Amino acid sequence: MPNAVSRMASGFVDLLTVGAVGTIAFGVGVIVLFNISSTMPKDPIVAKALCFLELPYESDEGSCFKTRLKQGLSEMERVYEQQKQQREQEFQQKERELDATIQKRTEELAALDQRRQTLEGEKAQITQARSELEGQIKKLEEIERASTSFNLFSEKSWKRGLKVTTGIEYKSFVQSQDWTKSWCYVQFDMDNGVRAQLDLGRHFPDGSVSAATVNSSVLEAGNFTASEVEEARALCAFPASGS
Repeated sequence: MPNAVSRMASGFVDLLTVGAVGTIAFGVGVIVLFNISSTMPKDPIVAKALCFLELPYESDEGSCFKTRLKQGLSEMERVYEQQKQQREQEFQQKERELDATIQKRTEELAALDQRRQTLEGEKAQITQARSELEGQIKKLEEIERASTSFNLFSEKSWKRGLKVTTGIEYKSFVQSQDWTKSWCYVQFDMDNGVRAQLDLGRHFPDGSVSAATVNSSVLEAGNFTASEVEEARALCAFPASGS
């Protein structure tokens, strides 16, 4: 047992001795490297190597700091140029989008202006037509004041080239369209060339109706049948009662 303890103590002492020697050797190496770096001539390759290892170099005169500063500035410049190009591309894209929007709005405004001009032209036409209509109405009013009544006629085609004619007598047509009586007839030429008339009936504003008595001689002269007379009466355009 005493021998084992002695061997352990001896090994521990050897370990301490090796560690101390290693520490001294490392310190001496650093001192030597420091002295070498301090006394070495100005070699750019050496200066760059020492600058990379961040070791002092007496004859450096700040070149290591300048080199690192230059590298930092170059990196900042590179990043700045990259960001600048990116911003310029974004700006150009926004500019193109803005130009497209402006072009679209310009076209829309042009279309609206064209529509406005068209509407103004239509408005001018309507105003002119209204003015002309008002002038015609004034003339008709003057005619009404100068007469006690006037008649309007309408025709509908029937058969054999004949027409059913409806006449309406008005007291006033321009303002109130008041009528007094309405009658319906068919005119035809007899064999001897004389103009004859087939009366089909009369209507009045109060709703009363006066059916004309058809003379047999008229039917014979026009070669009409009773059913044809009723057919012609259906084409009469009598106005509605009370209007």
